[in-house]
Amino acid sequence: MNKLYANGLTAALLLVGLSAAHAQGQRPADGPGYDLGTRQELVQQLETQVAAGLAQRTAPTVTLRVAASQAFSGRVNYREDLTKTGEYVVGDLAGVPGASFQLRIVGETVEGNIILRASRQAYRYSADARGHVLVRAVDINKVVCIDYNKPVGYREVAPAAGAANRAAVVSLQSYPGARGCILLDTDGYALPAGTGWNNGNAYNAPSASMTDANVQAMWELVSEDFRPFSLNVTTDENVFNAYPKNMRMRCVISPGSGSTIANGAGGVAFLTSFKTNDDTPCWVFMSDPKSGGEAASHEVGHTLGLSHDGRISPSEGYYTGQDNSGAWAPIMGAGYYKPVTHWSRGEYNSANNQEDDLAIMSGTTYNVGYRPDDHSNAISGATNLARNGNGLSANGIIERTADQDYFAFSTAGGTVSFNVNTVGRYGDLDIVARLFNSGGGLIGTYDTQGGGNLNVSFSASLGAGTYYLQIDGTSSGNPATDGYSDYGSLGTFSISGSAPAPSGGVATMYRDCNYTGTAVALPVGDYNLAALQARGILNDDVSSLTVNGGYQVVLYENDNFSGGALTVTASNSCLVNNPLGTGNWNDKTTSLRVQTATASFSRQLEAELANVNNGMTVEACSDAGGGQDMGYIDAGDYLVWNGINFPTTGTYLIEYRVASGASGGTISADLNAGSIQFGNTAIPATGGWQNWTTVSKTVTINAGTYNFGIYAQTGGYNLNWVRITKQGANRMASANAEILASSSPKQLELYPNPVADKLYIHTETVATDAQYRILNTYGKAVGSGALSTGPVDVAALPTGVYTLVVSVPGQPTVTRRFVK
Repeated sequence: MNKLYANGLTAALLLVGLSAAHAQGQRPADGPGYDLGTRQELVQQLETQVAAGLAQRTAPTVTLRVAASQAFSGRVNYREDLTKTGEYVVGDLAGVPGASFQLRIVGETVEGNIILRASRQAYRYSADARGHVLVRAVDINKVVCIDYNKPVGYREVAPAAGAANRAAVVSLQSYPGARGCILLDTDGYALPAGTGWNNGNAYNAPSASMTDANVQAMWELVSEDFRPFSLNVTTDENVFNAYPKNMRMRCVISPGSGSTIANGAGGVAFLTSFKTNDDTPCWVFMSDPKSGGEAASHEVGHTLGLSHDGRISPSEGYYTGQDNSGAWAPIMGAGYYKPVTHWSRGEYNSANNQEDDLAIMSGTTYNVGYRPDDHSNAISGATNLARNGNGLSANGIIERTADQDYFAFSTAGGTVSFNVNTVGRYGDLDIVARLFNSGGGLIGTYDTQGGGNLNVSFSASLGAGTYYLQIDGTSSGNPATDGYSDYGSLGTFSISGSAPAPSGGVATMYRDCNYTGTAVALPVGDYNLAALQARGILNDDVSSLTVNGGYQVVLYENDNFSGGALTVTASNSCLVNNPLGTGNWNDKTTSLRVQTATASFSRQLEAELANVNNGMTVEACSDAGGGQDMGYIDAGDYLVWNGINFPTTGTYLIEYRVASGASGGTISADLNAGSIQFGNTAIPATGGWQNWTTVSKTVTINAGTYNFGIYAQTGGYNLNWVRITKQGANRMASANAEILASSSPKQLELYPNPVADKLYIHTETVATDAQYRILNTYGKAVGSGALSTGPVDVAALPTGVYTLVVSVPGQPTVTRRFVK
């Protein structure tokens, strides 16, 4: 039974958490518990008192005793009769302005609070081992975000012109397929009755009336704050609704003036409410991107268990930042006034809270965790920088304090230059770059210190060879007095640079160690013994080699790519007792392959497979028509993609497309290095390296995160593409999959958004005659075509917000917005 009682009662701010927050330093300890009797006795008492009120046709009242000599009269605004032994009541306290209560008893669980805002007192309900209900006084800061005000001098942003009639908010996602979700809800929200807000009454939150540009700016700030975690920050209601209630948090952005939720406040939240499974939102009452974004991260931080960062002396609830540097503040303090804000562990002087923000949010309590590491933390696994002529590029994320991402590149010698930048605005990652030679020796450390300078630019004069670039988060100043440590220096980075490209090919074979003796440069290709000899490379005569960034060389001890094999992904000065392989590889090579490095493909596929979370088909390919393979696996080779998340138990279709050598062989796929096997498949000789065959396996997989691998049992294979499909779900469009369109606005989705070059569309209904147009913010068409031709190429469009208009003859037009 659900019942809402509303009789003109004064709306009071309910600032109650349903479970304990983490204690903060120097704050008072909890008081002794007062015994209210057994759960059954308290439920019977509440039900009797509610029934008496209903019989008199008045709003029911219940007695809320907190001590032998003290009790409050609670006026019930909302009630649920949960079971014969359960009860849920929410309301305000008669005669006590600004006070409210919430109490839920179901089974063996007892949770709830009483909040007296004016006197800054709070009480919490719990159950002991005997099944008795206890109520005790607690520090109000353990359960409520109290007195979190707007910035000094803040003025409400005027509504955007035409906001009432504008299109739906632009759909943005920071990490599609993440475990958890944060919704920035800016277009108005109808709060249902029965939550802890508004004393249990319903509430219609008005739209924040933000422009698309301001929505995107606020989303960028919050996305970067939560970038280290497996959390998808989105503006899309449909994306949010696809997540379980205990793995999502709605943050309502709405005008605060006159609000009965928290009139005049900057934001409010229940502590630990992310996991409560009842969709209770948190709130922000500012639409300015910087102020509102800082408040949104702060309030969502509360829902993930974080308490306030203040100071003991002077006594303050919210620390506004280091006074000397003028650049930094903790997110759980007040980050309005500083350009750089971080998650904190209270390293500044006189901090009243030393809790580990990162450990709390990533812990098992909320089941969010960190996102998978995207690049190796060591030179041995360094990612090759992508090369275009002399240009070099890459991007990544520093997602943990100890994370260091390594990249490799080769040069013909001369001046190399690099720019390493975090996001364009609202960055958290303070970057330090380190340059190493091929032997791992440090050449230089590059860091721009102080004043919120997060990016790094440098040049160096280098000789010919292979080098390594390390990207790390760093500190600034003294974290106790005028700066911050590298603890919260986390987030996105991009690398752009230049280095003279080695000439004559992408890999050079040398007759002697240390890159001496006869040298022959080779472009990408397969070289048997005859092909090597034709280029001046003798049998068993290679002792060292250089490899450009983005490429690899597979050495074979026998002709025609057979026998033992060694994959070299970076320059190697001597193959004597080579640590990358077993035994001595000096003067052992009889045939070889020069290839695009499969490591970059592995990382690309890893990122795409994360979308299994959304039940989409995910696929990686270059030319499914047979023009180019995506990698090669020889007998005994194992390609693995780490951290693929299957969110629900169910049936999945595993497919991969390969071409075999002359003799064919056996190939298999598995999870977690063979602990879960999908069975072997015999591959006949396909008659050539570009004659493809597709392996398909329908398997049942339990929900969880796995490492997915493809293993060459015998024989060797070119790999063309890999695809995983959640059966019964949507398929994600890809380079060789049909592009789908639909007349239903609820089904049409765009990915990725924001987009760099290729915009994919996925829906449920195939429409081969679907056409699209792209409109800029002035309504002018800047692109058009047929969806059936493949993904929409938007690489040439300037940055901005666009509308995609999809039309099918005889059906309603569908529009979606995206950001370039």
